Amino acid sequence: MTSDSPFFILGCVRSGTTLLRDVLRSSERLECPEETHYYRWGQPFGSNAYRTEVTKRRVLKRHRRMDKVDEAVFDEIVATASSRRDFQDRYMAAFLAGAGNEEGRWFDKSPQNIYGLSLLAHDYPAAQFVHIVRNPLNVVASLMVGKVIGAPSVVAAANYWQEAVGIFNTMRPAIKARSYELKYETFTSDPKIESKRLMKFLGENTRSLTYSFSKIHAEQDQYLSVLSDEDIAVVRDICGKWAEHYGYDLTVKGKP
Repeated sequence: MTSDSPFFILGCVRSGTTLLRDVLRSSERLECPEETHYYRWGQPFGSNAYRTEVTKRRVLKRHRRMDKVDEAVFDEIVATASSRRDFQDRYMAAFLAGAGNEEGRWFDKSPQNIYGLSLLAHDYPAAQFVHIVRNPLNVVASLMVGKVIGAPSVVAAANYWQEAVGIFNTMRPAIKARSYELKYETFTSDPKIESKRLMKFLGENTRSLTYSFSKIHAEQDQYLSVLSDEDIAVVRDICGKWAEHYGYDLTVKGKP
């Protein structure tokens, strides 16, 4: 049985959320915009601080252009929405219209929305949540290379992972029945099977995906050429508890 309720892909940055989004939106029924970040910030909806965040950030302006949401339409939504959910829903309606698929099922991929997971769970009591986890060493390595998004230090990069995982696991009991968790390494090792399992959880036709799975490669352990033994020790100190929970070995050696 299919569902029209939205779902949200969450997790630490550089953990595979974009790959998941691209696989899922290859189904003609599923539509996902560029990252919105609307549940990322702690300022209350309607405040000047919140309005500044969503209207002035250059990356979000670029995302609106990519989503084919006109700035005049967006400004009207910001000015007249009554709550964060109303704002999100109306943006998604504008996005679906721009995509020419107003009857589609929308979902959101904004990893930083993990910081607003409790409010998301409250505002969307029927929504599902997909959480993807990746080895913190490879997350930190990717952030230190900084091709897409960077971190100023190993400490900051490690806390990206630790905070995201800590928030999700704290919220897990409250959303257990409507959440799905997968590991990046498992997904990339067998993306076709893992995608079918995820689509079944979402209540979608498992045969509707048209993504070319041959483009996906298994984890390549970038940390081996990026992180030193000292860096790994920092990651182990910050992320050790949850890394052990997920079966990640942080006692390995880094680059020479």
